[in-house]
Amino acid sequence: MQLTLQKIRLPLARFPLEIDLALDGRVIALLGPSGAGKSTLLEIIAGLRRPASAFLQLGDRVLEDSSRSLRVPAHRRGIGYVPQDLALFPHLSVRANLLYGAKAGAQAPGAPAAPLDQVLRALDLDPLLLQPITSLSGGEKQRVALGRALLAQPRLLLLDEPLASLDPPLKARVIHYLRRIRDEFSVPMIHVTHDRLEALALADQLAVLVEGRIAQCGPVPEVFLRPASLAVASLLTIETVQPGRLLQQGADLVTVAVGSKPVQLAATPRDLPANTRDVHVCIRAENVILIKGLDQPGSSRNHLPATLCSVAREGALVRVDLDAGFPLVALLTPQACDEMRLQPGDKVFALIKAPNVHLIPR
Repeated sequence: MQLTLQKIRLPLARFPLEIDLALDGRVIALLGPSGAGKSTLLEIIAGLRRPASAFLQLGDRVLEDSSRSLRVPAHRRGIGYVPQDLALFPHLSVRANLLYGAKAGAQAPGAPAAPLDQVLRALDLDPLLLQPITSLSGGEKQRVALGRALLAQPRLLLLDEPLASLDPPLKARVIHYLRRIRDEFSVPMIHVTHDRLEALALADQLAVLVEGRIAQCGPVPEVFLRPASLAVASLLTIETVQPGRLLQQGADLVTVAVGSKPVQLAATPRDLPANTRDVHVCIRAENVILIKGLDQPGSSRNHLPATLCSVAREGALVRVDLDAGFPLVALLTPQACDEMRLQPGDKVFALIKAPNVHLIPR
């Protein structure tokens, strides 16, 4: 279902919110730093905040058009909303909280029980039905809030950072349930987050919001592989971002100089404006391959001699900081580090394929 957001304008404390966007994904991740306007945009879509101007259409139904003084109230928009604080009723049981979110008459005698049964099954809520909200864990409360929103049978589900307050094990469990919602229900979702891994795990479309404006929007792989600006690259946690200058430009490959020596890298020229010279060179750490010897050239265009500066655990992987004539970061598995016996001061080669060197004009 397509969501059209046009001429959305709202003055905020530090900048105006200005959105012109069409979304058509099954799960859309709205990514941005704290204070970028993500929650405010959800409130506008849900009908909880009135913008200075807006045109908002969900499918074939116009929900708001300030030019015609048209504004459908929140309770008639058919939108399910899970706010950051979940807004559960602490004095009610899980069952009472779930039924509160159902449409008027949906749980009346004779009404089909399938929607409730489906939600309970998908979110494993049956064992919790009689428990008070105050006895639940953070992850269980998230599931109840999701279930209550789904029982309203919404045309669109808005999730405002549903995993932000959870520790990694609980976050992984709730992501499992969000995937179930994605796969078993036909309702599209907008998932607000500042965590790129959540976007990768759940979404098919990604919109990046920076200081009240959409900096980039597109399929998740496209945005991650080719960030449109330095601000987007920073939000997506691209570990190596260095200034560079184009030396040669061909149809399939360009050569860019990086660092003070300088080091020459091959890259593929995607969407570079004509006469571009100065660029930011962006390389993801997981795209850097390390070897201790270079017997035969491989398929990678870039074979860089490097000195290993430091080795440190970073989550489930190992971060390796290198001096390749410019600072370069690689992410390896612990097993690979153990097998290579990597130590600070080691001489290695860093292999990087040309398509994995992304260039942003500066």
